[in-house]
Amino acid sequence: MDDLDVNDAAVKEAVQQACVDVGLPLAYRSVVSQMLRTPSAEWPACCGEGCFPCQQSLADAALRTLELLGRRPPSEG
Repeated sequence: MDDLDVNDAAVKEAVQQACVDVGLPLAYRSVVSQMLRTPSAEWPACCGEGCFPCQQSLADAALRTLELLGRRPPSEG
C-alpha cells in the first residue's frame, strides 16, 4: 500500500469526520493522523483501565478515516 499523506486536505477532512463519527474530541485528530502512519498491528490496544480517550476509540477513528477514504489499514510491512 502506498503511504497516506496525512497532510493532504482530503485526509485531514476524513480524520475530522471520523472523529465526529466515533465521538472522539477533535483535539485528538493529530493522534489519529499519527496512527495512520503506523501499521495497524502496532496500534496500542485497550488496556481495560477506563482511559480517556481509550486506545480503541483512537483506533476506531483511524479505521473510520481509512473507510471514508476507501483504503485499508497499513499492514505490518
